[in-house]
Amino acid sequence: MSSSSGGRSRLWQHAEFFLIVIAVALAVLALFIAWRDERRVTLDPGQEVSLTDAEAILDRANDAVNFADGILSFLEGVSVLVAIAVAAGGILVRSTIQRQADATTKFAEETERRLAEREQRLDEMESAFTQRLEGMMADTRHEIQSVKEQARESFRVLSLLVLAEQQVRARNIDTALEMLHNAHELDPDNHAANYLLGYLYTSRREYDRAIALLEHALEQEAGFTPAIAALGLALRRKGDTLDTPDQQAERDRLWAEAESKLIEALHKDPRLTDADGESYYGTLGGLYRRQKRYHAAIDAYEQAHRVTPNSSYPIINLATLYYHQGNQERAAHHFRRVIDAAVLQLDDDPRDQWTRADYAQALLAVGDVEAALGQLQMLIDQNAPRGLLETVRSGLEFLGEAPEPVQGVDAVLNLIDSALETAA
Repeated sequence: MSSSSGGRSRLWQHAEFFLIVIAVALAVLALFIAWRDERRVTLDPGQEVSLTDAEAILDRANDAVNFADGILSFLEGVSVLVAIAVAAGGILVRSTIQRQADATTKFAEETERRLAEREQRLDEMESAFTQRLEGMMADTRHEIQSVKEQARESFRVLSLLVLAEQQVRARNIDTALEMLHNAHELDPDNHAANYLLGYLYTSRREYDRAIALLEHALEQEAGFTPAIAALGLALRRKGDTLDTPDQQAERDRLWAEAESKLIEALHKDPRLTDADGESYYGTLGGLYRRQKRYHAAIDAYEQAHRVTPNSSYPIINLATLYYHQGNQERAAHHFRRVIDAAVLQLDDDPRDQWTRADYAQALLAVGDVEAALGQLQMLIDQNAPRGLLETVRSGLEFLGEAPEPVQGVDAVLNLIDSALETAA
């Protein structure tokens, strides 16, 4: 707007200047003509002038004056035109300026209106964002609180599981069961809790309950290898109880399923051990022995010994198998190894009932019947569980089936049978 009006003002200024120059030039020309004519009629001093010459001089003077008046009139007309033009230009400029001012005012008003609208929209957006943020913060606080509660609950469950496992290794089974039941109440779907409960109920001969718990553990964690192996153990132990002819088909089915589970678990983790720290290869070896697959059983127990070289469990079973096959020399070697290993383990943990049972069998096999009876009596005095006593009895019966029966087996079996009548 200012550039346009300034341009027009400069244009009128230039036009006015040009007209003035023209006017001045014409005036100068008129004066020059009048002067020239005056020179023509100028007389020398003393010269006589006729009337005719005087009239002629007056006519030229009048012509000069008239021309000058014409020039002056023209200049006046030009001045008027210039004034009119300047005035018109001023009016035009003022009109333009007014239109520009009106447009500027309208633009300013429109800009102000738009700014007000945008400010309102920003206020609305800020309010909506604030409300949403407050809602998100409330949800977040709720989620944080929920996570904290879950974390505390998970920590309690984990603590109970750790303590329960320690109690299992210490043979405090009742205490371990109580802790595991508490953990199970807090988290019924916890696969570790279900696994340990299933394992302990297997040791208590509650096989159906154990199998249900272990299957539930695998529903929650399909690849949980300890639960797979423990399920194999429970199935095998349940099959062991089916000893009548009409139960043979069901027993064979359970044993086949048990073998499948054990092999699956050991394929995933060859060094897998149970809650008592024994290799599951030993469980597989016990299954093969019951199926009379003795070579397979020996291979399995050899694997177990490599996994747990300090345990007497695989060695006593290897010794028993060699003795049953008539390999007295290798059997005697392994029985002595059992005695050496058991002495060391019992020095570390006198409450280790399974090691004491292996110790008693090895003493009996090498001919020390009195020492064997003494170790078994200690087991009975320690309230050894029924499952342990039945396992010892099964091993002794297997020794009794050997080509050369072990001396003193009957006395030991009688002691165990008496204890089984009152055992839990």
